[in-house]
Amino acid sequence: MHEVDAHSTSEHPLLSQILFDRIVFNFPATALERSESNVRQIDPISLLRKHQRLMKGFLGSAHDMLEENGEIHVTHKTTEPYGKWEIEKLAEDVGLCLVEKVRFRRSEYPGYSNKRGSGARADETFPAGNCCNFKFARTT
Repeated sequence: MHEVDAHSTSEHPLLSQILFDRIVFNFPATALERSESNVRQIDPISLLRKHQRLMKGFLGSAHDMLEENGEIHVTHKTTEPYGKWEIEKLAEDVGLCLVEKVRFRRSEYPGYSNKRGSGARADETFPAGNCCNFKFARTT
């Protein structure tokens, strides 16, 4: 699905009545506003906090949409500055626990092509580099 607010997926009219066994978010990132289009000019701490709000909002909303034994899978880069997002801690803060962390291998996802997602180059791929698939489940 497209054009869904990641913070409130559990309130979306098409999704609110459904529970899922798997919810996947590959390479999450916030869209930059026009005034932020030059990433090098953005305060790195502000950008980090923006990404953390996105992830915590998504994880909290996805938590409420899981079947009893469901999992949330987040594929994310593990090199700096991405490791500073502290995805595992954000998940713990919303009642999720890490089930497994495995290296992401694009070859295991036939037909998958990562995209930038916004801006003039939205349809272009980007180098994934070192990344992992974080698998979370509800703690309660």
